[in-house]
Amino acid sequence: MKRLKRNMQQFLVDANVLVAAIKNPEKKAGALDLILELISNEEICLVGNDLLLLEFERYSEKLRSKTASYLIKRLKDKMVSVSVGEEYIKNCSMYFSKTNIVDIVHAATCLQENSILITNDKHFDKISKSGIIEVWSISKAIEALLSKR
Repeated sequence: MKRLKRNMQQFLVDANVLVAAIKNPEKKAGALDLILELISNEEICLVGNDLLLLEFERYSEKLRSKTASYLIKRLKDKMVSVSVGEEYIKNCSMYFSKTNIVDIVHAATCLQENSILITNDKHFDKISKSGIIEVWSISKAIEALLSKR
């Protein structure tokens, strides 16, 4: 298993970022560039969990394109998959409905690993407003990461 480097910026990239980059690149200007920056920048660490890996696999089958396959492989290769502690799941669960277990685990991963979640999923609004984890929209991530280049 890969080890996290605590001096690096750490992100969890929600699957909807990948979908935005592949399905509507012209509508979500910069989402593809954002993913390319995340996977190529050596000062960035990507974290995830087993459920995120399953989501990526599901989208790989749905999107069926060379670009999607390439991006998913690169994201998975760079990602450090962590086992999320039960206490982190409990701390995050109050911000979601019980049916959003995947979102709870993603938030718990970010809490445990002190990582920023990049997503346009509105299910994370409540936990973001609470300050428990930091959540960036795709456009905020583009502004923060691509304007540095």
